Amino acid sequence: MRHRDSGMSNRLAGAAVVAFAAFTQAVSFTPAAAIDPSSLVPEAYTFAPEPFWIPSEVRAGLLDHSLEDTLAVHPDERGVALNLEVLGGRLPGGYENSILDFLLTPRPHLGTNIAFGKTDQLYWGVTWDVKLFDRTFAEAFFGGAAHDGPLDTPGRSSYGCQVNFHEGLSLGYSLTQEWRLMAEIDHMSNANLCTPNRGITNTGLRIGYLF
Repeated sequence: MRHRDSGMSNRLAGAAVVAFAAFTQAVSFTPAAAIDPSSLVPEAYTFAPEPFWIPSEVRAGLLDHSLEDTLAVHPDERGVALNLEVLGGRLPGGYENSILDFLLTPRPHLGTNIAFGKTDQLYWGVTWDVKLFDRTFAEAFFGGAAHDGPLDTPGRSSYGCQVNFHEGLSLGYSLTQEWRLMAEIDHMSNANLCTPNRGITNTGLRIGYLF
């Protein structure tokens, strides 16, 4: 009986060793270990080696101004706006972390929407870009905007704060190495920090030239 128990113990011990080996093998191939997090970080599209304070691109376009007025009974902002914008080189990176290098190295921008008698804007901020396909890219931008429209005038579109938030998205296509075409939508509002919080949303086409 003792001999039989000893053999059983040996077999159980062997099975335990095999199970532990299989477990450690499985752990070494968990998805967390197999997937490099840096491979999930989007790839920036625009090569802009200039210092961030030196212009790397200029843009111009026509925008459908104030989509909010599309269904308004008395639209006072509806019209066309001329967009002009300049972008600098990328903010410095080198963080030895691909996620930080993407998030913290956008390009600064400065631009204006001239609405020809409606509310004009002077805006600033940063732009992130992501490569989609060989010549196609997407952008997201965020910053602030000062405007010359009413703050709180009864019967008129009013914007609460003199300086508001400004954000938007673009989808672009590179025509050549220097020229690119973009469809964009942008929005200005104050996120309820002031009253009223009437925003301006523009959409349209822009063309850009990379230096």
